Amino acid sequence: MKTKLLTSLFLLLAFAFQGMSQKNATPGDKVFFTRDTIKLNEVTISAMRTVTPLKELPAPISVVNKAQLQEFSKTISADEALRLVPGLKVENGTDGSRVHLYIRGQGILTESGFRGIQVLIDGIPVNDPGGYCPDLYDVDWSVVKSVEVVRGLAASLYGANATGGVVNIITDNGGSKPVNTTLMGSAGSNGFWKVLGQVDGTQDKINYRVSYSHMQGNGYREHQAFMGDNFSEKINWKPSEKVQITQLLSYTSYFNQNPEGINLYRYETFGPKAANTDAIPYNEFHETKRLTGALIAKFDLSSNQDITAKVFARMNNYRETSNNGDDYKPYVNLGASAQYNLHLGKGTVKNLLSLGADYQTQTINEHMFAVPGEYQRDSNRVDSHWSRECFDLDQILINQIIKQRSIGVFLIDKLDISSKLHALVNLRYDNVYSSLQSNIPVPDSLNPNGSKTYDKPTWRVGLAYDITRPFNVFASVGTGFLTPSGDELYNNPASYGGFNNLIKPSTSTGVDVGARGDVGKVFHYDVTFFDIWSNNEFYRYSVPERGNNTAFYGNMGKSTKWGIETFVSYSPVKNLIIDAAYTYSNFTYTSPDSTAGHWLPNSPRHMLYGEISYTFLKNFSAGVACQWQSKYCIQVDDSIYNNYTIGQTYYQPGSVRSSWVSGYNLWNVDLHYKWKLGWLRGDLGLYVKNIFDTQYFGFAEPNNGVDYNSYQPAPGREFFVNLRLNL
Repeated sequence: MKTKLLTSLFLLLAFAFQGMSQKNATPGDKVFFTRDTIKLNEVTISAMRTVTPLKELPAPISVVNKAQLQEFSKTISADEALRLVPGLKVENGTDGSRVHLYIRGQGILTESGFRGIQVLIDGIPVNDPGGYCPDLYDVDWSVVKSVEVVRGLAASLYGANATGGVVNIITDNGGSKPVNTTLMGSAGSNGFWKVLGQVDGTQDKINYRVSYSHMQGNGYREHQAFMGDNFSEKINWKPSEKVQITQLLSYTSYFNQNPEGINLYRYETFGPKAANTDAIPYNEFHETKRLTGALIAKFDLSSNQDITAKVFARMNNYRETSNNGDDYKPYVNLGASAQYNLHLGKGTVKNLLSLGADYQTQTINEHMFAVPGEYQRDSNRVDSHWSRECFDLDQILINQIIKQRSIGVFLIDKLDISSKLHALVNLRYDNVYSSLQSNIPVPDSLNPNGSKTYDKPTWRVGLAYDITRPFNVFASVGTGFLTPSGDELYNNPASYGGFNNLIKPSTSTGVDVGARGDVGKVFHYDVTFFDIWSNNEFYRYSVPERGNNTAFYGNMGKSTKWGIETFVSYSPVKNLIIDAAYTYSNFTYTSPDSTAGHWLPNSPRHMLYGEISYTFLKNFSAGVACQWQSKYCIQVDDSIYNNYTIGQTYYQPGSVRSSWVSGYNLWNVDLHYKWKLGWLRGDLGLYVKNIFDTQYFGFAEPNNGVDYNSYQPAPGREFFVNLRLNL
């Protein structure tokens, strides 16, 4: 009944607007849906720290354009925005914006956020000095212009936090008119709704954009409600031909209840919507409030020299409650970078030499209060969607000051040997420092205070050869250096507070060989083979007496990661576009002997996302998408990796301890109608996600306790309607 009602409403409004738009449209008005295939010779990339044509870069790079970002109606999560990027996996087990992001096996172990992947928003890093990226809450995908994803070892560009790759998010600038206005509203299943307002434009030498959005939803599962506010402001000022200044300001407030994962026994007994037994009585939630300001300036010193400088400041208040405690982590993050570019040569032989430095510092004042035990909880407490209530005890488990600092210097040399052959060399040296001061008195023999410093050079060398337009080839070899992030370093298995003194940095060496090109105006392809060898690979484990939801980290040994990443875009006729991204991954440990040959966690062998978009009746477009993923493992311990059954336990009577999570196949459909009525333009969209109501897990975590692994069921069938108005 609900499906029929939404469909009928959509068609009724669409045909009503169809009559008005045809009546008021003038010749040449482009009010129909348009999305073209990628054209290699028209794309430039800034994620490699210089603005360079894609065909000249010896690296696997994917670009998500504005049309792809606007095709889905929810527009709140990275799993929608980055769906067509091969080699990249986004797990969303919360039905909101809290996601896990992996590239080529990096980021697969974190309990929240991710590490090993550099994330930039308009050139400003989201990662902290240790390389950890807490979330993507600062991104409102509705106002993003494009996303550039560099896959593979990019540590020689951005340091120890870019072993897996780079995600460069570029937001919209203002329009050409003095004042433009955008209004957007979305609503859908599980109580979801979102509203957005934006004003932008160009006045003399100033281009500006200001936007605000609010979203919230009940979530698919019990105790999974979320609510977020996002303010974003961007001003581009060009006081002279030689000076460009960009000012950025954003504020993010995000709250989500945390239902936690559940074991298979609870999943099979109470269903996919059940929360963990601890989630509701302890009112487990995450709350983030963050303010970021930045200035970016480019100065042209002469016709062949320029300098780009960036400074930013970020203030963050983070709180997380659980059965382990009530944890407060306010912090201040400051950073700056500078890059000097020298352009040499004439004709076809040219050289671009860049020298630069990055600096970041961060201070965290962490306090964790103990919470009542299982038999001390207030069972009469009412659980409401937005409650921040938590019963703190007087006991303080953690009271410490964490300081982090990173310094990196780099050299980039791009040599155009001819008009078709291009070489690129990156060199970098990083120094990452972390210190901890505990304010809880303990005997000297147990003093957790201390500091750690990690430093290492990294490099990358590559060639790109633009043989013909249909055949552009590239190859590169490089190294990576991955330091333990905050969670990995400060989750101390020995005691509450202090350093994890057992973990070491991981190092990698990898190669990329690829080909890409355009065939006519209708076909684009991109194929990359990669092979990466890593030492001191990280792994994750639990300490049962510290709570089943607490993650600790160590070094497993060596691994090899190889695979093939492919993307194709095909438009056989004018109004039809077929896109597909497929990744084959073979990620296994090679040592120690107990895990040799075992898959790395959360790394399926096969990932496929394909979609077909068709435009008809001038203003209508319809799309069908398929997402397929094969099985993957959670645990790497030999006895668990090879499944076995245990006897009676408190949590799972006669359960099967399996290391494997089944794959899934999802289908999505969308329908859009674009129209114009005088000075008003609009886009009305209907999106149905998981149309066949497939049950699958959106995220899984290892747990060595008696209740074993933790699974987060993903939403079933969902409906969303979106209306966008541009004035």
